[in-house]
Amino acid sequence: MARGRYDGDGSRLAAACDTCVRGTRADGGGVVMLSSRGTRVLLHATDGVARAVEDLQFAMGAGPSFDAAASGVPVLVPDTAARTAQTDRWPGLAPELAAMEVGAVFAFPVRAGSVALGTLDLYRRAPGELSREELDAGLEGGGALGDELLRPAASAETPSPPPSADGGYPMSVHRAAGMVMVQLDTTIADALSRLRATAFREGVEVSAVAMEILTGTRRFDGKHS
Repeated sequence: MARGRYDGDGSRLAAACDTCVRGTRADGGGVVMLSSRGTRVLLHATDGVARAVEDLQFAMGAGPSFDAAASGVPVLVPDTAARTAQTDRWPGLAPELAAMEVGAVFAFPVRAGSVALGTLDLYRRAPGELSREELDAGLEGGGALGDELLRPAASAETPSPPPSADGGYPMSVHRAAGMVMVQLDTTIADALSRLRATAFREGVEVSAVAMEILTGTRRFDGKHS
């Protein structure tokens, strides 16, 4: 699996992941980002086991992380040794996890609004389901990591300005968000999140994506102008 470029504060990302691990009473975890081309990029792993779990899923091209990213909902495997319709989707994964003494895995989408940027993948050595509070911690952690991934990198020379209610975007971005809102029949907040997520995954400025929307060279509903 690729080890990815992340222009934000890596220590904040690591701290956010560690908070999720503690909140879910997991033994470790990792954060995976999806590029615009679908490439999986490992941004952070708490330990060697977490890294091995990510590499294993990448090598097999399947696993809880893949399903969570595709579906946008958590994929919970409280007992990797138990054969279920869910685990049958990943043939060969369970024996490898058992060999690593991984008893449970939980994958949460890392989101910006309704857009999945990647996944937060947690593991436990002993099997066991997440409690309601632990599940909530994982869900909240996915949202917090999404916010962190989209946080602009701070310059050492220029202090970052305090965030404004609208994110400080130029009017062109808000106009583009309005068009996306109509195209997808969603809220303005979700439309802005989609613009930000698209820009992040493609490594470009939000204003560049907005200009493509305004000029009709890009649509979010898949239709042609």
